Amino acid sequence: MTHVQSATSEKTLEELRRVVVNLPTMPKNIVDDTRHEKVLSYVSAFIAQADPTLMHTMLREWAILDILQACMAQGQDHRVSCVAMRLLGFLLQYDTEPESACIWTLLQTKYPTILTFMIENTNGEEALTRYSCWFALERAVKYDGAAQWLLVSGKVAGMVSGALKDDSSYVLEAACQFLVAIIENRSIDPLHHTAHDTLMDTLLDSISLYKLIHTMMTDQDSERNRVAGLEFLWMVCSAKSDRGTAFMQHSQLFFTYMELLMDDSRLVRSRALDVLSLVLESTTNPLSVLGKDVAPSDAMDADVSEDQSQVDCFNHLLESNVLSLISLTDSLKALHVATSIIDVMIKPLSQSGEMHGSGAHFKDIILSTILWIIQALQESSAGDHDPNVFRHTEKIEVQGSGKLAKQLNQTGFQDLVKTQSRVKPSRGAASRGGTLPKTVVLSALKALLTLSTLFPQVVEKSTAIGVVLSILSDTKLCSDQRVFKACLTTLPAVLKTKVHHGLLLDEQFFAGTMKTILGLIKRPASGSTSLRLILTAIQEFFTDKILGGILAHEKVGQDLANALGMKLYDMEWDVRDNVVEFIGNLFLVGGPDHGVEWALRNDQLEVIFQKLSDEEAYVRAASIHAFEIIMRDPRGWNGMREKNLEERLSAQLPSLIRDSEAFVRRAVLEAMICLVSERESGVILMVNGTDLFVDAKFMSRLTLDDSDWEVRIRACEFIAAVWEHCLALDEKADYRVRAAKRLKDSESDHQEDTTPPRLSTWWFYDIKGGQILVEASRDSSRLVRLASVETLKKIKASLDQRQESFTRNVTANGAGEVHDAAEDRQRKRPIDDGAGRENSPSISPDPNRTGQHPHAEFYAVLCGLNFERLDATTSVEQLYEEVLNVERPEDVVMTENEKANDGNNVLDCY
Repeated sequence: MTHVQSATSEKTLEELRRVVVNLPTMPKNIVDDTRHEKVLSYVSAFIAQADPTLMHTMLREWAILDILQACMAQGQDHRVSCVAMRLLGFLLQYDTEPESACIWTLLQTKYPTILTFMIENTNGEEALTRYSCWFALERAVKYDGAAQWLLVSGKVAGMVSGALKDDSSYVLEAACQFLVAIIENRSIDPLHHTAHDTLMDTLLDSISLYKLIHTMMTDQDSERNRVAGLEFLWMVCSAKSDRGTAFMQHSQLFFTYMELLMDDSRLVRSRALDVLSLVLESTTNPLSVLGKDVAPSDAMDADVSEDQSQVDCFNHLLESNVLSLISLTDSLKALHVATSIIDVMIKPLSQSGEMHGSGAHFKDIILSTILWIIQALQESSAGDHDPNVFRHTEKIEVQGSGKLAKQLNQTGFQDLVKTQSRVKPSRGAASRGGTLPKTVVLSALKALLTLSTLFPQVVEKSTAIGVVLSILSDTKLCSDQRVFKACLTTLPAVLKTKVHHGLLLDEQFFAGTMKTILGLIKRPASGSTSLRLILTAIQEFFTDKILGGILAHEKVGQDLANALGMKLYDMEWDVRDNVVEFIGNLFLVGGPDHGVEWALRNDQLEVIFQKLSDEEAYVRAASIHAFEIIMRDPRGWNGMREKNLEERLSAQLPSLIRDSEAFVRRAVLEAMICLVSERESGVILMVNGTDLFVDAKFMSRLTLDDSDWEVRIRACEFIAAVWEHCLALDEKADYRVRAAKRLKDSESDHQEDTTPPRLSTWWFYDIKGGQILVEASRDSSRLVRLASVETLKKIKASLDQRQESFTRNVTANGAGEVHDAAEDRQRKRPIDDGAGRENSPSISPDPNRTGQHPHAEFYAVLCGLNFERLDATTSVEQLYEEVLNVERPEDVVMTENEKANDGNNVLDCY
């Protein structure tokens, strides 16, 4: 929902009233259709707040129904009529008095024109008009009066029949939602017959609704119709109500689910699986919806019947459907469908896991079947196996004593899968040879990941890790990045199931896993995308206390560091970039503790430092960004100080800030901001061997003249950080003494410093931070202006609080005389303002005000700024500006005159 202000203020309420009142007079020659959609979005956002006061104002004071009726007058622009009809739908949906049906009663008694328009235009010429009418009808039919009105009209059957055959998918969807609304408002009591029941009976008798939808679902000439029919069933099931279940049972529309699951169209199969998933999750007796009902015995109580029905359903799906599909040998499509059915069974199994002790039984069967399918496909692949990667060779046995287990455990039955993989599909999506085995593996890995998440105790007892590692060893299967990614996503989840009560239950599998991971990293064919997926899996290992601890302390962690160190010299720059980014992300807030420990123990900070001079700009930027993340982490900062890296880094920044690439300069400024604001180590930048960051001319060029607007924004943020840093140091020890200690100036240590403390804010004034920010408030980029103005506001607010401290030595008349000029002259340093503009406020010291506190001079400049005008230059155009600007029609109409390039619809480039 679009975010708008609450209609509590008089201004907002008046703007809304103006938009509503002017709706019927929107010009027909508006070219941009989105203008009408913005009007709808703006008004409907207020209606959706369901404010009783606002609704009363709209209905009684503004007479909004009169306005909407005027929008539907003959000859009106159909776009205006559509906006009005959908606004009516929103009014009905958010009626604050639904029990009294206030709005619907008004429509029936006073606005028959609107109701006539609603019915007649469900078959209108424009698809938008048809959709808008169904949109309103869906929200109206919840009222008994509306259902009765539709019955009396005698047109509902023809309306629905036409809409279900409409060419527009939007109209078809809206009509299906209308039917679902009727179903959900039917009576639960069979002895109590309502208008909605009569309305549904009318549709069933007049147009044979069940048959009509069934015809759509079985229309082999139209994929669109089959998908539309399934979409309707999905809407019914998604309500997860008893009424929807009863409709599915009586209609028998999903009795042919197996034919739909085996459809040649991938879209049809996918939607059929969605419907099956909802049926299993929300229906107490799924077999009754699937047409395989097994009536419970009279002796069972209600709870037992529900659980038993789930048991019967799972047994049927596994022992009948899955088995029959795996046994087919014409193509791998059947195996893919079987795997998908198993996948949709897992979530319902978690919802009713007990099922009289059968839950664990089904979990074992499902898991072993998934592993059997993966192993069969992996063995059938003709790809070579990487010798550096662990491979599981033990044959998988399907658990259970049913027909599925007996059939799949037969000697040689897995050879059927090999036969399936060699059969070339004749048509459909499967005709893309060589892709279906990978598709089946993807579906099986998805199911395995879900099992590992929901039932870790079941996966822990299996050989799932070995099976996943075997896929990673198959270079042909993993040549598809989707399979490779699925394996590396599933692997950490499966491996974590081996950790129980703080102990790793099977160290052999972890050793095999790390051997595989290191082998994949060292593989020459591993590009940047593959490496990124591998590093993501390693980061998941670090999040586990046990696995992360092993990587941080054992030799395998050193082997990992060596393998990644080799990748830092890869010929591809994005490989080096990925490694640097991985190391830096270990220090993110909330990141794995063992990851930080591993990085520090294996000297990864020094590794990143070496890449600051990489030949590729992206790697340099990634290295700087990594150090920014590391500096924010206390452990990372301490690690840098132990190696003196903070000073070595600051010595590199002057050359990096002059980099030709803007994203490198951005990264440098972000690191500088971090040093100043997060670590209060601005002195490092001041004494890094150059005067660059205390040079006013350089900072001016960086903030005002850099070609990249994002660099200019960050330069403003850096100046703001300098200000905050200096103010904070003012409250602590003398800044100059701290700098001297940093430089280990032994002479000054042995001499008593009798001079007054120097103002730390002089760094801000040395770089002419105030003048630069004022100049930046006139930048060509709105975002740069916004950054500078916000900074100036914060500085003024901080000086407002300190005004007494820096003005107490100034005489009350403001003439500039000081009580202790000698002391002030010792504190003061003249500021050259040669770079100032003629008409801009000057922050240079006035010769007649010698000795005045620098804060006082800058504060005077800030007080002279017109912040209201500056705010106006930084505000973005209101989202609904063109909607609110309805005073003059010529302002909202795009026109082009006969004369070339004349009119307000001309592109700026002309």
